[in-house]
Amino acid sequence: MFIYASYSKILDPTTFSNNIHNYGATPIYIENLIALVLPWVELFVGLSLISGIKYEGSIDISIYMMLLFIVLITQAYLRGKSIDCGCFLNDINTEEAATKRFDMLRRIVEDIVFLILLFTLKYNVNKGKSI
Repeated sequence: MFIYASYSKILDPTTFSNNIHNYGATPIYIENLIALVLPWVELFVGLSLISGIKYEGSIDISIYMMLLFIVLITQAYLRGKSIDCGCFLNDINTEEAATKRFDMLRRIVEDIVFLILLFTLKYNVNKGKSI
C-alpha cells in the first residue's frame, strides 16, 4: 500500500504539495517539505515491510503515519472540506461534494482498519509469533 501510494507523489511533488495545502493544517513551507520527504518515507517503509529489513521500526513508522493520516482526514472532514482530489467543498457542486465527503469517511474507516492490522503485526512481532 505504501509503495503504491508513494509512486505518483514522488513523480509529481508539486501536485502533492497542493493536495496537502487543501487540508489547511500546515504552512506552505512545511507542505513543500512534506511533499518532498513523505513519499520517500512511504516507499522505504513499504519496501522494508516487504523485505523484513528493519521490520519493527517500519511497523512503528507505519503506525505513526496512519495516525497522522486519520487525524488529518478527520479534521478536514469535520471542517466541511472535500479533499479527495484536492477540491474544497465550495469549489464543486453539491452532488460531487457528497460523493467526495463519503469517500473521505470511507478512507478514514479504511485507515483505522489498516491501523488495527499494523498494531496486530506490531504485537505479534514483539511476542515472537508469526502470522
